[in-house]
Parts: sequence; structure tokens; C-alpha cells
Amino acid sequence: MENAEKVFHFFEEISRIPRSSGDEKAISEYLVSFAKERGLEVMRDDIFNVIIKKPATVPDCTCAPVIIQGHTDMVYVREDGCERAYEDGIKLIYKDGWLTADGTTLGTDNGIAVAYALALLDSSDIPHPDIEAVFTVSEEIGLVGAGHLNYTMLKGKYLLNIDTEDEGIFYTSCAGAFRNDLRIPIARERLEGLCRLNVNIHELKGGHSGMEINEGRANAISLMARVLMKLGGDIHISSIKSEGKTNAISNNASAELYVEESMLESIEKRIKAMETEFKGEYGKRDSISIELIRGDKQSADCYDEDSRKKVISAMTLLPCGVMGMSFDIPDLVETSANPAHIDQLENELVILSSARSCVGSRKEEMKARYGAVADLCDGISTCSADYPQWEYRADSPLRELAIETYRELFGKEAKTGAIHAGLECGYFDEKLHGVDIISYGPDIFDVHTPAERANINSIERIWVFTQSILKKLAK
Repeated sequence: MENAEKVFHFFEEISRIPRSSGDEKAISEYLVSFAKERGLEVMRDDIFNVIIKKPATVPDCTCAPVIIQGHTDMVYVREDGCERAYEDGIKLIYKDGWLTADGTTLGTDNGIAVAYALALLDSSDIPHPDIEAVFTVSEEIGLVGAGHLNYTMLKGKYLLNIDTEDEGIFYTSCAGAFRNDLRIPIARERLEGLCRLNVNIHELKGGHSGMEINEGRANAISLMARVLMKLGGDIHISSIKSEGKTNAISNNASAELYVEESMLESIEKRIKAMETEFKGEYGKRDSISIELIRGDKQSADCYDEDSRKKVISAMTLLPCGVMGMSFDIPDLVETSANPAHIDQLENELVILSSARSCVGSRKEEMKARYGAVADLCDGISTCSADYPQWEYRADSPLRELAIETYRELFGKEAKTGAIHAGLECGYFDEKLHGVDIISYGPDIFDVHTPAERANINSIERIWVFTQSILKKLAK
């Protein structure tokens, strides 16, 4: 078997190429040139997905082609004070058994899959069936490349997706997801002589809306709904806002309220009492702070009574958190929802949410729930950015082969798992009838941050494992 020297070589090569999501043209050109230099069949589409095909190295191999798949884009983040420009690429550091970057994200998510694939395509003596190496784009911003890919170009019946970060765990299922925009019409009225009170809920942990949705963390939008519901008709609302992204649990929300001066102190006490209640409910699972800022008496355009009731009711009824656990896979969140962002417009409030499920019918149920909330508040519900789930397959020869091979190579049992987040496997499962899929990878920590690090020994083991799987399939 080849050692991992080529894997690290190609990872160094692609790390010199800026490849943030949406900026994959240069890396696609590198891949096309790589293929042409080696006489390999290569295809590139209009958004820079690339497919490279290599014939089997085993004579008279009867195994169906194997798809090696990863995405070329990365989340690029620089730490404060880092002077390295994006255009300069990633500076790699090998130290104490770890691979890291100098002041930026490392990009092993998912550059390591690209490096593994290139090392396979470059080899002359690794036994393998026909290989179809698929390099997709813009995975980090909604699995865009996988959704656009022309699957008629692929004949593979086995898929090795190298895009998870826990060595020894073979993933067999992932959630599908969609985005929901709830637009609630607002009528306003001019009020005079009321005191402004700004309510800011902040200091929440937040976190990944798929990976950490089951950790019992608070959602700031949900907490704000509870505050506003509790205060009822004693307040007038001028605006509600929350800055966030669909893949993150909301960690902030603010409201600009107007109240009678005689009630100001009482309302502040009620809000602080709710802060104490929230802290008691969430305990060490989250940190919650409610900041109150008084303003002067003034005139203001506020929601009329009907709009106030509709907005608060909609925020209260919006699905939030874990909606159901899997009955097939222990401890797996099956379905979840996450109110993520609020835009305050003059005559409309827009609430952006996301929902995930590894069961297609439950995902459709969530769409219906958003529609029901919209109907109750005379609003409009729009679902978009829908990508498919990858449902667990009870019969998977590839999964069984992976577990057996890992045990033989390393003398320990591998595990199977499922992930409540999106993987490109969902598209391949949907588009390629009967394809057998596993998702795996080396140990990588703190992805999408400048603290990202990959274990060198683990990278080497996964390289040995990948070669072994291909050799067994080729027989």
C-alpha cells in the first residue's frame, strides 16, 4: 500500500488555492489540468463541479465503479490579527502530530477528501475498480453543487463520501432540510407620550442547528416570544429583530417596546423575573442575559393591537428545537426546527427558520406546520432551499465491508452513526438508484474556525483504510 505522502502533497497543493464557497473556479481549473496531464477523462459543468474518471487497475475487474466524493469549497475564517490575505491561500503547520493552519481555517473540511481522491487518481499501483471522483462546489452554503450535478454521467454503485470528522464512525444516514420564510403583515398606529424600552436577549451559546440542537440550548427568538406573550397588552411593539443564520441556533433577539411611564418599572421587574426563570430552566446548558435600556418619552409608530397579537402568536407557535427522535437509531434526532433570523420591515415582519429531518414524510409535515402558522396570522409561508435526506438502509454490503475492514486493519470495532445535518449523500441516494453509501473521514476538530486541526496519524489510517476497501471491492 502507498503511504500517505501523496495525500499530504496534494493537500498542500490545493491549500495554495483560495476556495471559499462560491469561489471554486480556480480549484476546478487545477483539477481539470491534473486530469488532462494524466490522460484521465474529465468533465466540468457550468458551476465548476468536476468529475474525473479512472479505469480499474485490476485486470478483468467485474465490480461496479466506485464514486469517491467530496466538496472543493471551504469555510474561510481568519482569526483577529492574522495578516495573511485570502489570496495567499492556507499556510499549513505540522506540529506534535497535528495539522493546523497559520491564523485561518485549515480547510480539511473538505479538502482532505479532495487530497485522498487525487492521490488515488495519481497512483499506478493501488488496486481498485473503476473510479469516478466527484468534486462538488458550494456544499457549505446549501449543498449547491450536489443539487446541480448531472448524475447521468455516473455509473457507480458504491459511494465513499469522505466528509465526516470522526475516525471509526461510518455514517449511514443524514437529515434533509429546507428553509422557511414566514411573512406576517403589520398595520401600525401612531402613539404619543410613551417611554421607549429596548429589550435585548443575548449571551446565549447558540450552536449548530443540526449537530447541537439536542443539547437543550435556548433559542433567543423563542425566549423573546415568551417575554412578549407574558407582557401581553401592557406593551406596544415598534420592532423585533434577530440576526442569525439558518444553520445556527438563534443566540440574540431584540425588541423595541413602548409603555406607559407608570408601568415602566413594573414591566422591567416582570422581564427580569423571566430572566431568572430562564436561567433556572436552562441551568448550565446555556447562559442567558436580558438587557433593558430605557429611553425618553416620545411618539412612535407601533403595531396596532391586531398585528401585535398575530405576531406574538406566530412567534409562540413556530416549531422550535427537537420535534422527534429516531426509533431506528439510538439518540438520533429525527426531526427538528430552528427559528433563526427576524427582519423588521415597515409593514411586515419576516421570520426565517430551518427544519431538518431524516424522514421525508416528517419534513413534509414540518412544511405543513409552517403553513398552518401562516394561516393563523394572515401571513405567507414560503419553503425553499430544500435538499433531500439520506435514509438509513438496513441492507448495506458496503457498510458491513467497511466495519470488517476497519476491524482487520486496526484491531478495534468501528461504529455506525447518523448525523442530524446535511450531507451530499442525500442527493446521490436520491439520484442514483440503488447506490450503496458510507460517509467517513479522519479525526478533525473545531472545523470552520481558526482552531481547526486534523490528526496526522488518523489521516494516514483513513488512507490505508480507503486503499483496503478499494482493493477488496476490486476482487
